[in-house]
Amino acid sequence: MSFLIIIVLFVIAWVVLILPKQREVKRHASFVESLAIGDEVMTGSGIYGTLVEISDATVLLQVAPGVEVKIARRAIASRVGEPVAAESAETADEEDSDA
Repeated sequence: MSFLIIIVLFVIAWVVLILPKQREVKRHASFVESLAIGDEVMTGSGIYGTLVEISDATVLLQVAPGVEVKIARRAIASRVGEPVAAESAETADEEDSDA
């Protein structure tokens, strides 16, 4: 009986802790693969810029005219102006116009 409890606790821990992290890692990996030159992105440290060059492991990020930074490709956290963010901005605009 105690062996069954240990197995059940392990399965619960797997579903609650490990599985969501694996999904997040896969989502980020597919996001990093979908990056293209010209995308406006934000790094994990909060630096905004435009992708100028992309290689297998690194990207060249233009943060200002004439200023380019070479960073790890996996350090890109998100695109700026993703469709999800645009939809929430439209919803906020509609709420403002209703008031």
